[in-house]
Amino acid sequence: MNKNMLKDMAAEGAKAAPPVTMVTMAHMIGPALSVVLTTVTILYVVLQSAWLLWRWRREARDSK
Repeated sequence: MNKNMLKDMAAEGAKAAPPVTMVTMAHMIGPALSVVLTTVTILYVVLQSAWLLWRWRREARDSK
């Protein structure tokens, strides 16, 4: 194996670590994880919507 191949394998392993960790934690924590993930997802959508509305209002105000 060459150096670039090892570097690529390490990078892909690092990318896979968070999902693997979540799957492992899901077995240990149980249904509480799904509640946490749902809550975080809803919060993310609300924050994204608020930011988008703010940006649209600012662009509308600046274009006048």
